Parts: sequence; C-alpha cells; structure tokens
Amino acid sequence: MKKIQHQRGFTLLEIMIALTIFAVISTLAWQILDGAMRTSNATDRNAAKLNQIQRAWSLLERDFFQLQARAPRNDGGVFVQQDNALELTTLNGMSGQVQLERVRWRVDDHRLWRDVWPTIDSPAGVKPEEVPIVAEVKSAEWRFYSGSWQKRWSESDHQPDGVELTLTMENGETWRWVFTTPGDMPQPQIAAKAEGEKPEAAPSAPAPEQAAAPATGGQP
Repeated sequence: MKKIQHQRGFTLLEIMIALTIFAVISTLAWQILDGAMRTSNATDRNAAKLNQIQRAWSLLERDFFQLQARAPRNDGGVFVQQDNALELTTLNGMSGQVQLERVRWRVDDHRLWRDVWPTIDSPAGVKPEEVPIVAEVKSAEWRFYSGSWQKRWSESDHQPDGVELTLTMENGETWRWVFTTPGDMPQPQIAAKAEGEKPEAAPSAPAPEQAAAPATGGQP
C-alpha cells in the first residue's frame, strides 16, 4: 500500500515575512541608488560652476593684461565704469590676427556678462553680442588701483594699474580676483608731421678723416 506524500506550501505568515524582507531590501537599494544619483548630480553642478569660474577668470585676465588705451571714435572713453559695468578696449587674437575689441563686463539678471561689439568704432545704436559667463551671481564689486585702491573710476581717459573684482555667489561663495594692467602706457610718437609741413633735415654726418700716409722709406 503506497504512502501518500502531501506537498506542503508556504503559509501566509511565511509569505508576509518574505514580502517584508524584499520590501526592506528594495527600499535600501533605492536609497543607495538615489543617494549616488544625487551625489553625481551635485558633482556635475559643482564641476559646471567651477568651469564657469575658470572661464571668467581666464577672459578677465586676458582682457586686462591686453588692455589698450584706445577709445571708440563715436562715444565713450578709454576705461569707463557705469555702476557695476566696466567698458574697455582689449585685443582679440582668436580670428588668427590681433585686432582691437571693445568689451563690457557687467552683472545683470544674476549673471556675469561679457558684451562684445562687432567693431571698436561701431555706429551709435549698434548692440553688442551679449555672452553669459557665470550664472547664479548675487553681486559684483569692482575696485581700481592707481596709487591707492578706490571703488569708483571716474578718469575715463586713463587706465588704472590694477583691477580687483569680488563676485558673491547665490550659495554664499565669494571669489576675489586681482588683475594687473599695462596702465597708461606712453602713446607711440607720430612719425609723419602735419600735412604741408616739411620735416626738418637730419644733420649731415661729418666727413670721415683720411688716414695718414705712411712715411717714405719707413718700415711697414
């Protein structure tokens, strides 16, 4: 007579315990994955902000290092400050040849902007190309060095010897940069005189003295 074997299934309690364990493991796995994603996103945001800061510093350093004492013919001065905006002339060699470039640095709409005019002597009313450089900027403060530090630059026909920029970010970070400039470099002298004026003749050089003839019968 065969013995009948009864297959025993899971009880309701065992199923509930298994589901609870699975839910706990799933929750822990999701928390770990979510934390990793948040960390990765925060790292990407910090890297993007740092890239913006580095780009701003590089452009500012180039603009101030290559500062030129050249004002537009139609308007403005050599080095002009208006509130938190700074307008200047620098060099641009990105097109393969060095050329003058009129630039304006300003803070607006929580961003640091670098505006570039198409030509330094653009007609009145021509708008510059507005390029955002740094986002999430709370405020900007300029200082200028010419014998001593000053917060305002009113001598638009002259250039300071140094410029300081302090950027305060919306997250509370503060970046302070100090740049040196060429200052008021002496202007090149005009080679040609005014039209109709004859240039003075250069003094003639004295005739070279003749060498003395050797004495007759002397030894060489």
